[in-house]
Amino acid sequence: MRRSYLLPRLTLLALVWAFSFFAFDPLLKWGMIKGIEKGAKASVEIASLHTTFLPPSLKLTGFALADSKNEYRNLVEFSELSFSAEGKPLLEKKLVVDNASLSGLRLGTARKTSGRLPLVKEAPSELVEGFKKESADFALDRTADAKAGAVKDYKVDPSELESVKLAKQLEESYQKDYKDISARVDIKKYQDDLDALKVRYGDAKGEGNFVKQAKDYAAITRDVKKLIADFKKNKEDAEAALAKAKDSFKAVDEARKKDVASVMSRMKLPSMDAQSIARMLAGPAIAEKTATGMKWLNLARKYMPSQDKGAQKSEARRGRVVYFPKTESYPVFLVRRLSVSGELGTEDPLEYKGEIDGLTTQPKIYGKPMTAAIKGAKGARRLDLKCSLDASGAEIRTESALLYSGMAARQLQLGSPSSFMLDITGATGSFEGSLKTAGENLDGKASMRLTGAVFKPDAGAIKAAPLRSAVESSFAGLNSAVIETGISGTIKSPKLAISTDLANALAKAFSGAAGAEVKKAQEEAQRKIDEALKPYRSRLDDTAAAKQAELGGKLKDAESKISGIGDGLLKSLAPGKMKLPKFKL
Repeated sequence: MRRSYLLPRLTLLALVWAFSFFAFDPLLKWGMIKGIEKGAKASVEIASLHTTFLPPSLKLTGFALADSKNEYRNLVEFSELSFSAEGKPLLEKKLVVDNASLSGLRLGTARKTSGRLPLVKEAPSELVEGFKKESADFALDRTADAKAGAVKDYKVDPSELESVKLAKQLEESYQKDYKDISARVDIKKYQDDLDALKVRYGDAKGEGNFVKQAKDYAAITRDVKKLIADFKKNKEDAEAALAKAKDSFKAVDEARKKDVASVMSRMKLPSMDAQSIARMLAGPAIAEKTATGMKWLNLARKYMPSQDKGAQKSEARRGRVVYFPKTESYPVFLVRRLSVSGELGTEDPLEYKGEIDGLTTQPKIYGKPMTAAIKGAKGARRLDLKCSLDASGAEIRTESALLYSGMAARQLQLGSPSSFMLDITGATGSFEGSLKTAGENLDGKASMRLTGAVFKPDAGAIKAAPLRSAVESSFAGLNSAVIETGISGTIKSPKLAISTDLANALAKAFSGAAGAEVKKAQEEAQRKIDEALKPYRSRLDDTAAAKQAELGGKLKDAESKISGIGDGLLKSLAPGKMKLPKFKL
């Protein structure tokens, strides 16, 4: 073989090998760091990254992602991620991993250097800022001087009330929802189908061939039954959707309570109801955790596969592309099984193990939801996490459940320095929560139970001695508490409903020490808000009542016509109505 032929090819192979050996891993490592930093807005470190081509594999060690809100703490870190890819899918430019391993996964660990990125500013969460302001405005310094007359002089602007804004928004939404619901049971759509079935019945009735007539009758009978069943299903769905839309009006009452609390805070008077107190106490802390969860959920959804991925499309302008069937079709990226192990907690950490199955960028091709199951146990502590993500349908659906019992809650602080602070120490906690998402919608609940706790109230902001004494004594002898949260709304705009038995203890202290005048002031604030809200709430209720009555009439009329015509066709299609052939003996 000639040297002029062989030498250039060997040189090319040497250059490819040199690039793969010396440059590929550093470039991949740099790309991963920059990509994650862009999404997380915090510093990322990777100790080492090593790949091989025969067999194709990757090993990443010493990963740490800083917390963008706490520069000296890591949001997540792990010791090692490793996997080997299957060779056959690589020929199709697809990465398929049968088994991968992620070890040493830990959350919330301390770091020695700052993880803040230069020139990166994260916008504050509206949810967190709203709860902080609400908690700070829960003023107690004028409780002793509370006078209902002070609120009488206060002018309520309807345009500033959350309840009025929500009532307007719900009225617009209800009008739109009604149009969509009404379209589902449009009699014209069903009438056209029934007319077509009657024409088919007329043709079949005049058919001279007995066998063909029997087949036509059977097909028409099947289609009539399906049409009636479809209408009944759409009718039930329409009624359920309308009822659900009307149920959302209950949110106006919740917004009304917040308006009362807002008026009271502007008058430097606290709201005495347990709900407002619960939001003041636990709202900021729960909002912080919720905002972090929503941030990562938003980030995850950003990189989730779009619903049209996986469909084969032809890019050719001329001719025709023929797709040959394969015995096995691979997604572009798939990890069939990822084993996970790590530790939870920084002091006396809890070891856990589990696995994530079906991690893919093309769920429609893979055809299975991604699932995760993680468990851990140590002494009295128990961890059980289950998650699923289904992106194979029209919208992304997730479902998760977490139980963590026996955890140490050594230091917990609730409330606001400008109103009232409560330090909780030495507690043992038990957390139980569940969350479902369907598209953008959220539906979840969580409960935190604290036992063996020491409660230390800081009522220094309360100037009135009787009230301060009553607040401090309300926690005497208390050693347990329950904090519950409900979450609804959307991922971009979550809504929290918070309750706690700690608020009940404070409500009793408030009403006992300064209840009479504050209660009068609160009733006066509520009367003013109800007066401002009344025309908008009445219009909302009238709209709902009128539309519901209108839809009820449409449904009744449509059901009567469809059932009448459909049942008539079914009777005509009965076996006894068929023309039987005559035979001569």
